[in-house]
Amino acid sequence: MKLNLKSVLGIATVSLAGVLTSSADVSYDFGQVSGGSAPTGTPPWAQAVFSDAGANTVQLTLTAGDLGSSAFISCWYFNLNPSLAPTSLNFTVSGSTGAFTDPTVQTGPNGFKAGPDGKFDILLNFATTGGDSALFGSGDSLTYTITGITGLTADDFNWLSTSAGGSGAYDSAAHVQPGSDAPCPAWINPTTTSVFNEINDQRGPGVPDGASTMALLGASLTAIEAFRRKLRSR
Repeated sequence: MKLNLKSVLGIATVSLAGVLTSSADVSYDFGQVSGGSAPTGTPPWAQAVFSDAGANTVQLTLTAGDLGSSAFISCWYFNLNPSLAPTSLNFTVSGSTGAFTDPTVQTGPNGFKAGPDGKFDILLNFATTGGDSALFGSGDSLTYTITGITGLTADDFNWLSTSAGGSGAYDSAAHVQPGSDAPCPAWINPTTTSVFNEINDQRGPGVPDGASTMALLGASLTAIEAFRRKLRSR
C-alpha cells in the first residue's frame, strides 16, 4: 500500500489524538448524608479526586468544602479493586493547602466499617483535637501520590464498599465532626461519581505514561520526515 504525505500526517494525528484523549479521573462529590445531621455549609461538603499520574501511579486530592462553622473531617474511607491488595499501596504527601495535621493511613481488605454501613479498604484518620491548626476543615486540601501496585490506575478506586447489614454500599464515606452550629456528627457520602477525561472532560480509558506519549510523538515525526526525504530524492 502506498502512502502519500497526507496519509502519513493523518496517521500521526490519529495516533496522537488517541494518546491525548485517554487520561481518566474519578471524582467524588459529597452531598449526601447517611447518618447524623447534615453539615450546615453548602454542598458538596467535600470532594475526592483520583487522577492517573503516570505508569503505576495515581494522585489523590482531598478537599474540604463548606462544612459550616468550625466543623471538620475526622476520617475518610475509600475502596480498592478487590483483585488488588490494599496493603501494598504506598501513600506519599505531595501537596497541601491550609494548616492541619496530616492524617494517618490504614489499609486492609474490608478492614474498616464506616458509620451505618459499608466495609472499606482504606481509612485516613485526621486529627480530632488541637484547634484550627490541626483540624482538616473548610478550605483545606491534601494531595497524595499513590504507588505500590503494578498497573494501578484511578479507576481501581472506583468500587463500592462491602455491605455490612446497614443502609447500603458506597463509593466512599467521610465523617464530619460538628462545629459550633451543628448538633451532632454526620456521615457523608458522594452524591455524584464522575469518571472523566482530563483533556476533554469525557468518559475514557486510562492514559499512557509520559514516556509512551513522547515515544509515539517521536515515531510519528520520524515517519513524516522519512517520507519527505523520499519525495525529495525522486
